[in-house]
Amino acid sequence: MNFRQLELFLSLAKTPNISVVAKEHFLTQSAVSVAIKGLEQELGVQLFDRLNRRLSLNSNGRMLLQNLEPVMQDFHNVLHSFEGDLLTGILKVGASSTIADYILPQILFEVSDSYKQVTIETVFSNPQAIIEKVENGDVDLGLVEKEIPNKMLIYTRLCEDDLIIVSTDEKLAQNGPYDIEDLLDKKWIIRESGAGVRDALEDYMGPLMNKLNVVLELDHTESIKRILHNPHTISCMSPFAIQRELDSGEVFPIEIKGPPISRYFYSVTHKVKYRTRLLDKFEKAVSSYLDTDKLLYRI
Repeated sequence: MNFRQLELFLSLAKTPNISVVAKEHFLTQSAVSVAIKGLEQELGVQLFDRLNRRLSLNSNGRMLLQNLEPVMQDFHNVLHSFEGDLLTGILKVGASSTIADYILPQILFEVSDSYKQVTIETVFSNPQAIIEKVENGDVDLGLVEKEIPNKMLIYTRLCEDDLIIVSTDEKLAQNGPYDIEDLLDKKWIIRESGAGVRDALEDYMGPLMNKLNVVLELDHTESIKRILHNPHTISCMSPFAIQRELDSGEVFPIEIKGPPISRYFYSVTHKVKYRTRLLDKFEKAVSSYLDTDKLLYRI
């Protein structure tokens, strides 16, 4: 049984004239007859009554028509969805924490609101895990906060993210800028090993990281925000993660001397992955969102 046989059956069921159907499908009448007889043989039943050189659906044919027609229509609808400008499909996106929690939600809303036939499935984890999922084909697009060398992957730099040191101590913030060494003895609340913010801080601190008075290492940025209300606590965060609290005056930026604690956001795809229109559109949406800068705090 093949697709052509089913198409010919539907045509004959609606127009029971082999000559007409043959012309519609650019076939000979003999080819149409052979296809229908082959279908009947595979099903083990006769679908048409052949009376006075005319074809007429019998009860078997009517049952097949009733069940097959909506299935074939759905199939054609799927095929048509790849035509024209209509954006459809399912995209699997993986993102590490800052992007997942503070950037991606708005992008997901905007894409879903604009393209009703698009489904975005998300996976959130640390950068290493997301990159592994891209390499294994478990996600189509990764959005991560650091580049981990991998010959099978393509990294596209999206934007720079200058991290800031923050505290609820307004006086401490007002007395800056500080040498980073002046802050080592504060009660540091930082992300766990493997987190993008933690990696950026370690790269910046170098050997001084071992002298940092780390009181707590937490898996979630929101948990760190809560702890910051305790005296003498400070942390290092992305402006994306702490923007609301900076705007409301709940926390204050502590300016440090020297270069910023900087990192980049990246999109990552597999080198041999076929780039669908949906993948291109979503990656562009992420890039456009980050390019607007969203009025982020800058010291």
